[in-house]
Amino acid sequence: MADPNPNPGAFLRTRRGSDDRFGAAGVADRSVGTPMAPDLKFRAGSITKTFTATVVLQLVAEHRLRLDDTVQSLLPDQVRTGNALAGSPITVRQLLNHTSGLYDYIDGLLPHFRRLDQYWPRDQLIGIWLAEPRYFPDPGSRFRYSNTNYLLLDLIVERITDRDLRTNLERRVFAPLGLRDTSYPLAQTTIEGPHVHGYADVSLLLPNAPDPTRSDVTGFSPSEAGASGALVTTAADIARFYRALLRGRLLPPDLLRRMLTDTVPTTGSAPPAVAYGLGVYVYATACGRAYGHGGSALGYLTFALNSRDGRDQIVAHTNWNSFADTGIDDDFWAAFQRGYCRVRPPG
Repeated sequence: MADPNPNPGAFLRTRRGSDDRFGAAGVADRSVGTPMAPDLKFRAGSITKTFTATVVLQLVAEHRLRLDDTVQSLLPDQVRTGNALAGSPITVRQLLNHTSGLYDYIDGLLPHFRRLDQYWPRDQLIGIWLAEPRYFPDPGSRFRYSNTNYLLLDLIVERITDRDLRTNLERRVFAPLGLRDTSYPLAQTTIEGPHVHGYADVSLLLPNAPDPTRSDVTGFSPSEAGASGALVTTAADIARFYRALLRGRLLPPDLLRRMLTDTVPTTGSAPPAVAYGLGVYVYATACGRAYGHGGSALGYLTFALNSRDGRDQIVAHTNWNSFADTGIDDDFWAAFQRGYCRVRPPG
């Protein structure tokens, strides 16, 4: 069938108090021309990190874990299997705020890539980062975003609770908040129910694909992202999660305050991100500071920004996000920030 709608789409969903609005352009599925709709599911990428961090901080609140506990003491098996953890101890706090200096296993995936739907065993991802030296030897000295940090938090949650991260997310976050359209499908490449299709330039991955510059990559395996980015969700569920989090439904006041204010200056990230807390970015906008996270997955790009009290919110999404660096993040952020400041005007 000829492609009747060559352009992927984008949407904004805003909430100000009880006022909930949605606007969209383009399509969610180019093959049949399905328009963007407010209830469609998509891959949320690194927005998953705020969910993972929330579970970790809940364990801190339960006195089952401390922010100053070290990876070396919590995961002795990983210390013995490689030299990436040799040297200065790394704390749970430094994993949460990306100051560990650990090599990002995502940077080492390409030589191991075979096909879009391949399953990435966690042990394989562990082996990739264990084989590489740290980015810097002094943990806590500076910010360096690394998905390995949240891979280790996944292991720690499992070690502490004797349950996998999916079970913890379902019991501690999804079910209490009624997030019925949110899931953590590590081994499942399909998205159940109505969903947004993701599109990307996969020339570096699959140069012989029929249309490598705008391929449908919806079936990309989320196992490569895990605790860093495997979440499938909707804009409404993302907004509900952040509003509940910021209003104190998931964490006690002291730990919520730490999550948002125990920050480090960011480097190597988009200019609007001025700091990173414990699983949350702090963004500078024309209408003041905002809290949330961006999410980049192959074929999907999402931003979620929230006022400190969770009253004013915006979730923006586009279903074209390339494997290659195309600069779309800058353009998307500029449009997104304008939308956020219409929801939350200065002053």
